[in-house]
Amino acid sequence: SGPWARSGILERMGAEMAVEDVNRAGGINSLGGAKLRLLEYDAGDSAEKAKSAAQRMVAQEPDLTSGFGAWLSSFTLAVTEVTERAELPWLTLSYSDQIAGRGFKYVFQTSPTSATQARRIVPTVMDLAENATGKRPAKMAIISDNTAASDSFVKAIREHVLGEQGLTVVLEQIYTPPLSDATTLIQPIRSARPDFVIMESTNTSDNKLLLEK
Repeated sequence: SGPWARSGILERMGAEMAVEDVNRAGGINSLGGAKLRLLEYDAGDSAEKAKSAAQRMVAQEPDLTSGFGAWLSSFTLAVTEVTERAELPWLTLSYSDQIAGRGFKYVFQTSPTSATQARRIVPTVMDLAENATGKRPAKMAIISDNTAASDSFVKAIREHVLGEQGLTVVLEQIYTPPLSDATTLIQPIRSARPDFVIMESTNTSDNKLLLEK
């Protein structure tokens, strides 16, 4: 529930289909055909609520074998503090570099981290722009929210990508989601006249507002 509900719903729907596929095919062969059972806990709209949900989950379901979530990196960081203490194997698709950088033994991150994405995406944008216009971009602007994945992404740009690509950031706008109006973020960027803008937003509603402006 909350601003990131849509992404959580999609993740849940994917899990439901996967569980159905496994069980229809006969369950887990190595466990004598044991069936998977999916339990759902709502991370809500804050890291505190996500952590509370994880605490309830661990307390109410002592026989859990593993888990996954909570999509938003800020929530996943909070949830995995609980699951690590419980020694519960936890899979995440979240991006923040902090998730797997804490030395935890029971957390498994399968997606490319935010830093990896930043160091791959920006050079691709540069090459596309140069191929299309014959001129390599020199100035960029950044719009990002202040969630953990976005923080890692922008940190990698500052520490690595700018120097590697010979770029200058003419304006950086950071906001707390969700947005009600993107005007105050977009107008200064128009005035700064960057060659391109990197938008690092985790909320689909915010993305829509930003793109409309």
